[in-house]
Amino acid sequence: MLGPVRRWATIASIAILLVSCAKGVGDTVTECVVNADQTRLFKGHWTARPIPLAVVVNDFSSSEISALQSAIDTWNSHFESAKGFELYMAGSSTLAQVGNGGTRLTSASACSQTVIGPNGFTNKIMIYKNATTWTYGSAVIALTSICPVATSNSTYRMYTSAVMEVNFVDYFRSGKPVPDLESVIVHELGHMLGLDHSCNGSACTNAPDEYKEAVMYPALGFNGMNGVQKRSLNTNDQGRANCLY
Repeated sequence: MLGPVRRWATIASIAILLVSCAKGVGDTVTECVVNADQTRLFKGHWTARPIPLAVVVNDFSSSEISALQSAIDTWNSHFESAKGFELYMAGSSTLAQVGNGGTRLTSASACSQTVIGPNGFTNKIMIYKNATTWTYGSAVIALTSICPVATSNSTYRMYTSAVMEVNFVDYFRSGKPVPDLESVIVHELGHMLGLDHSCNGSACTNAPDEYKEAVMYPALGFNGMNGVQKRSLNTNDQGRANCLY
């Protein structure tokens, strides 16, 4: 029996027009591929790489860090195969952990800082475990907030800052639903790199299987209290991500 459907949430949508054709090596899509009804489902992109990520020291448990690292590796493996570079600064190494001396960023304050300059990144992008307060609604498992500049000379609006927050108040604890953390982070990292959902709103009702099977589908299913695993990028995720980098 399939349990309740929970939805992810993100902010800052963007309209983009892209058309290309498919070309792959093995199971990896190596070119920009976007369907006609997904041309507006891009949010922006970073103008430098790799994108540096970090967590607060001792925030996540060692098993949770492993799940985050595996999610990062999923996107890095794709870009290494498709483009020959690592997108996120982590790879097979330990995810960076920083001190908790400053105020944690939130969706409201994410744009108060800039993490990238003309010569590349000047600071790390934080992934926070929120275990005491969660103000975005109990149906939201995780939230990635991004800050694109108002205008851009490139095809995509450029990101200046971002923050990812994971809901450990309504999930991941005794008596609460337990989503598959790795699946959640793979999805949120898709938003972090610039993808919107594979479909939105009423368009998801009769969406094709390739949209529903994508990690960027906007809902996560549950079997009882346990979240369904969706950890692997499908060709729709890959083709759209290729358009951004």
